[in-house]
Amino acid sequence: MGPFALTAILALTTIPGTGGSDTGGSDTGGTDTGGGGDGGIVDPPPEVDVTDPSSVLERISDAMSDLGAGFVERLPLVAVALVVFAVGLLLVHWASRGVERVTRTQRLDESVTRLVRQVSRIVLIVLVLLLALSVAGVQVGSALAALGIAGLAVAFAVQSILENFIAGILILVRKPFTPGDQIRVNEFEGTVEDVNLRVTKLRDYDGESILVPNNQVLASPIINLTARPARRTRVSIGVDYRDDHDAAREVIRAAVTEVEGVLPTPAPQVLLVELGDSSVNFEVRYWTAPDIASVVAAQDRVLSAAKRAITAAGMTIPWPIRTLVLDDAVRVRAEGALRGGGADPAGADAGDADGRAGPADG
Repeated sequence: MGPFALTAILALTTIPGTGGSDTGGSDTGGTDTGGGGDGGIVDPPPEVDVTDPSSVLERISDAMSDLGAGFVERLPLVAVALVVFAVGLLLVHWASRGVERVTRTQRLDESVTRLVRQVSRIVLIVLVLLLALSVAGVQVGSALAALGIAGLAVAFAVQSILENFIAGILILVRKPFTPGDQIRVNEFEGTVEDVNLRVTKLRDYDGESILVPNNQVLASPIINLTARPARRTRVSIGVDYRDDHDAAREVIRAAVTEVEGVLPTPAPQVLLVELGDSSVNFEVRYWTAPDIASVVAAQDRVLSAAKRAITAAGMTIPWPIRTLVLDDAVRVRAEGALRGGGADPAGADAGDADGRAGPADG
């Protein structure tokens, strides 16, 4: 027999009689513990020997019998409570639909409408449940106290879930983004599909679904990429050092301005930002619609147009080039002389004097 069963049995053995009589006797009725008493005193339950299995089982059987008898006595009230609960659920369904219609007439956001409907439904169901318990004869005050203690324990156990729940409410109220927006949160980026009371659902640009907990969304910097009607993009384009850079700037600007999808206001900019190892590098800045599809399509057209314009103007976009400049003239020995084993003393001396050997003629 486990400790829990033993504790329950000990608790049962210590329950006093309903008359509150003393084990040594009673002055009220003039009776002792051995009789029923003429004064209406109920005898306390007999002691249970926990070492005797038959006595323990008998006491458990008596307790179950009393519980069953009490349930049978309350069965009509339980039936009425079930009817009240069923009718209450039907009313809750109608009420929640009415709340939904009211919120829709106010033209609220779909996420807020869903939140109001869910919260009102939960509150109404709890009220109906308390009413049904009261009809069944349950002490609602005691039940609420027990539920409060249990709720506190559950709150500690599901702390992260509650954090997500509260964060979801704050997101729906503050609206830093709405379904359809494209956002970046930490390392996640994509289109918002839904915001519920637990997670924010994103669809990335590869079509994959991402579920981000609401507490992480609320605690992290949120970049709403589509919050404004235009978005700037920057690309780098390099031209040869030997080309006319001012002319190259105008060629690139004219080409980018004519690209489909590039907004005329603000106007595109072409800025010289770096003198690189192999090229003079320009940064092209232009504005497009904010969604990622428009950004990517415009970038493809901008780079293609700039390349065609530079080529048509007779300019060059160089590949990496390294130029070697020799400070002093170096005498080159003939390859044939090297193969024949001959050497040029003057060349050798010159090489030694310069600290390097003369390279072979390739």
